[in-house]
Amino acid sequence: MGLRKLVSDYLPNAVVAATIFTIYNTYTGDTADPVTIGVEFIFSIIAIFIGFIVITPILNKTFDSVRR
Repeated sequence: MGLRKLVSDYLPNAVVAATIFTIYNTYTGDTADPVTIGVEFIFSIIAIFIGFIVITPILNKTFDSVRR
């Protein structure tokens, strides 16, 4: 699977999830500094994106074996 395919499949979901986490953390008062909010947002996008890349094939393999 090419990098372009991975980015187009998983990056929008990662951005939405990171946005939700960042808004929640800002709302609950965990972060207040704009730089911290930005850095946390970027790190969340990267972590969630990598998580999607790693977990999705594992789940697909698991559920493909269950369907048969």
